[in-house]
Amino acid sequence: MKVSLLTDAPKHNLALMKVSTYYKKHGDEVKLNMPLWKADITYGSWLFEKSTREKTDWTGGIGYDPQECLPTDIESCRPDYSLFNFDHSLGYTFRDCKRKCKFCKVPLLPKEEQHHSIWTFHDEKFDTIELLNNNMFYDPNWKHTFGEILHAQVDVIDNSGNDLRLLDDEKAWWIKLTNWKNQPKFAWDRMRDEKQILQGMKLLQKHKIRAMIYVLMGFDTTSEENMYRCEIINSMGFDPFPMLYKQTLALRKFRRFIYLRYYRKYSTIEKAWEDYNR
Repeated sequence: MKVSLLTDAPKHNLALMKVSTYYKKHGDEVKLNMPLWKADITYGSWLFEKSTREKTDWTGGIGYDPQECLPTDIESCRPDYSLFNFDHSLGYTFRDCKRKCKFCKVPLLPKEEQHHSIWTFHDEKFDTIELLNNNMFYDPNWKHTFGEILHAQVDVIDNSGNDLRLLDDEKAWWIKLTNWKNQPKFAWDRMRDEKQILQGMKLLQKHKIRAMIYVLMGFDTTSEENMYRCEIINSMGFDPFPMLYKQTLALRKFRRFIYLRYYRKYSTIEKAWEDYNR
């Protein structure tokens, strides 16, 4: 049987990687993003709402229908890492997040509070795993995940904005103990959380953790509040990174300015921004 997989995801699509594993185990031919190929069955999984979509037999993804789930026998498969030419493992140990942030689509996903071992997706031929958890520290068994990572002696990629409001000394100790392929990521989304965010960043400082802090912009903050958060993050020794809810020209320019770390030559980000705009 011929199986066609379609997606707009630029880096990976975990659902389709599992579909690929399932059908290849049954000896079927699987191809990715070849819409003109005459297949017997087609799966589509979409990340972006405005993507042009081909007609498929199964359609899901957060950009189409976040509630659409794969059949259990496919969902339980390990990902097919050859589908996207991956050089590391990829998956969730915990999917749920109890926050109900209006700017986030995670609350639209099916509820799943089950903890998973890294061995449900990790392939031992790799020395790195990428965690896709939406809120690592809401998992009651978060320590088990870090213990498995330590025992497996793997490096970790984690591009999710972890919750600084849940950080404590024990969690910070485990973060410091872990080998990170890139900086661990945290988030400062709302101004009203400033006190808790500052406490969390002080714990990162205390444990000498280098980190990147995502800064949500274009949702409910002013340009002054955006600048303020970036200044605070930078002054505490961390790298701010704008996450844009609305892609305005001004915000894209500011994100590019921050991403280039142009401000590192200046005493403040605000002074660097003034010079950058001349």
